[in-house]
Amino acid sequence: MALTNKNVSYTAFLSLDAGNSTGSGFHLTFEKKEYLITAKHVLFDEKDKLRCESLLITFQNHTSEQEDAKTIVIDELDKIKIFKSLKSDIIAISLNDSELFRIEENGKDIVSVNDDDIGELKTIEIANNILLVGFPTSLIMQNAVFFDINRPLLRKGIVAGINSKENTFIIDCPVFYGNSGGPIIEYRENNEMKLIGIVSKYIPFVTEWKNNRESAFVRQEFSNSGYAICVPICEITQLLSK
Repeated sequence: MALTNKNVSYTAFLSLDAGNSTGSGFHLTFEKKEYLITAKHVLFDEKDKLRCESLLITFQNHTSEQEDAKTIVIDELDKIKIFKSLKSDIIAISLNDSELFRIEENGKDIVSVNDDDIGELKTIEIANNILLVGFPTSLIMQNAVFFDINRPLLRKGIVAGINSKENTFIIDCPVFYGNSGGPIIEYRENNEMKLIGIVSKYIPFVTEWKNNRESAFVRQEFSNSGYAICVPICEITQLLSK
């Protein structure tokens, strides 16, 4: 199903090593091949080493009903083909060799983004409305249930800025741990919807406290500024097209 569908409540939930860490992503069909798209830092650490051995992927459809989801398990993540952008926080996991993963649930009407659904960075318009879709699992509190973890949460905002030098764009949505890798959908003037990128990280607001008597004692507090940095999807599609 293409992004012309008004219900865009879908994304992929990622569980690393049986829930030790989580992230978001989405299914991409590009040049007739299938991929999982997510942020590079979800699966790789600062030294470019995998954070986990196994990965459970839950692909959603537009209803986000748990029984309709497609579930894939990659038991040995180091053996599967992963395309990584050298300069940006985005990767694509190949889902074209069925011997390297197993399907636990086939799902129903699973959403896949296609070539025609993708918008490039140069076509993004400042102040256009956007939707962020993902699984902010860090908002879950013990003994307090605010939302269903099996369903993605949406957040509405605008394109707040474009950083051409870093090849990123900024949205005015606060994002949280678990949102990383989630898709960003842009609404354009002709009511066309395009998937333009993924969540990379939030922009912090830093408050610094100093001790008046001991100037060496400094404390910094980081809070969420409400802005987030996103990587354009064209970063990975250019790599895949090669």
